[in-house]
Amino acid sequence: MTYGSPPHIITDPKYHRYRRWKLSRERTTVEGIANAIALLRTAEFKTIEQLAEAMKLTVPQVRWRLREGRERGVISEEFYKAFAEPA
Repeated sequence: MTYGSPPHIITDPKYHRYRRWKLSRERTTVEGIANAIALLRTAEFKTIEQLAEAMKLTVPQVRWRLREGRERGVISEEFYKAFAEPA
């Protein structure tokens, strides 16, 4: 598409498949962050390993979700450093 040409409806199937994948991934990420926060509010976890076991995920997966939550402003920097960062 060149500049100055009128906008066109994108009909490329690969583009639409990519957009569906991207939206699905975003939805999964948001649900994962919400799930981690809900578990943290309802239960007493002393370590990230306990949270990972409750979520049935690995520690790096839980750490990634918490980091995403921190970057989105849902989890405070202090909490992330205290709970999720490796010692």
